[in-house]
Amino acid sequence: MAESIPDNLKRTAELVLKTAKGAGADQASARVARTREMEVSFRGGDLEKARGSTRRQVSVRLFVAGRYGGFSTSDLRPGALGDFVKRGVELVRALEPDPHRGLPDPKRYASGKPPDLGLYDPRLARARGERFIARAAGLDRLIKKVSSAGKAGVISTSGYAGFEVSAVLLADTNGFAGLVEQTTGYVGCGVVLLDPTQEGKRRRDGWTEIGPSLKRLGDKRRDERTARLAYTRAVRQIGAKPGPTGRASVVVENQAAGKLVRSLVQILSGPALRRRTSFLLGKKGRPVAAKILTLKDEPWLSGGLGSRRFDAEGVAVRPMPLIEAGVLKNYYLDTYNARVLKMKPTTGRPTNLVLTPSVKAGFRALWPKVKRGLAVTDFLGGNFNATTGDFSYGVSGLWIEGGEAVYPVEGMNLSGNYLDLWKSLLAVGNDPYPFSRFLTPSLVFGSVQFSGAGRSPGPAPLMRTM
Repeated sequence: MAESIPDNLKRTAELVLKTAKGAGADQASARVARTREMEVSFRGGDLEKARGSTRRQVSVRLFVAGRYGGFSTSDLRPGALGDFVKRGVELVRALEPDPHRGLPDPKRYASGKPPDLGLYDPRLARARGERFIARAAGLDRLIKKVSSAGKAGVISTSGYAGFEVSAVLLADTNGFAGLVEQTTGYVGCGVVLLDPTQEGKRRRDGWTEIGPSLKRLGDKRRDERTARLAYTRAVRQIGAKPGPTGRASVVVENQAAGKLVRSLVQILSGPALRRRTSFLLGKKGRPVAAKILTLKDEPWLSGGLGSRRFDAEGVAVRPMPLIEAGVLKNYYLDTYNARVLKMKPTTGRPTNLVLTPSVKAGFRALWPKVKRGLAVTDFLGGNFNATTGDFSYGVSGLWIEGGEAVYPVEGMNLSGNYLDLWKSLLAVGNDPYPFSRFLTPSLVFGSVQFSGAGRSPGPAPLMRTM
């Protein structure tokens, strides 16, 4: 194992693998994780929650006489851990054989000097809890100040902050050993407003920023922007009502667009293909979206929330096209699912997902492309059938006429089929949402079916912000 691996993680992994082999396992993989985290929140000036914890966990994958099982424990005492692994081996012996199970080909493992992906900030790792307590309290004061200056009644405000510092060692009996050290922090605030146009109706929203370093989390000026965004997002819902029923173009805000891409990626996964619950099974090399859609998996983005050097099996990850010019290029296939499906393995899970822009415009600048239609700012539940591609999502947002927002909408529903939806894609914005592994920009779709009030309720003035 590499000398840079912390001794306590190294010893634990070696114990697990040695015990597994001694108990009769043909192969084994151990994941040893150490995590320290803190979260704190204030509501209306009062401390609401302050919690910190340190966790240790071992997950082991065991391959015994053509059989497979996976187990986890948080009891890392050497004697207890050894007994845990031995019991696991005995349990796996009782399972049905599965000839496709096994570790990856060692030739596919990540090797060489690890690149700096910007995932670990020593300053954040050393940061004291008092710093995050002060940050959460300050955000609570800021959102209260911003909201009190507006016209809507303020029911409650909140500010929150937190961090996580983790070290994860993955090792197996084929000789692979890889360490990932990562820091993640977040700050944000929220507000609940009383809608003056609808007695008793509450409007709530917020804004959260997340990143691997203190620098990415910003400063006081950034916190002021966060508070304004949280308030603006809540106040733009005031007076919301159902829009009409029909078909029209739809523009989806970058933060909300992640839901659409997430469902698309879900059906590119090995388990979905193996279970035949993906309508994209067998469509590799065929058009599945409009030509303007190019979607890539980018694991090496500096500071990317999904960046990594190797996947959960230790396999080296590389940039991978998923959809190019509307044509399906790849699936997410780990070793097991690739063997079952008799396909070439890639990697098992998404890293950072990047969409190539088709226009130099963000959410607001895309409205003129929707002469009459819907701007979606949030998805509110719904259903997606991965086998057929049929979907039905509740949405809220803004009704657009002549490229301008006329009134906020709620109680509406989008429905259709995913193939039809993505083939109707008209524009991909250049405003990727930066606080997620899914770096989705705002998207414009043409002729989408939606339902609301049954007829246009007519214009209504929007509540203006400060």
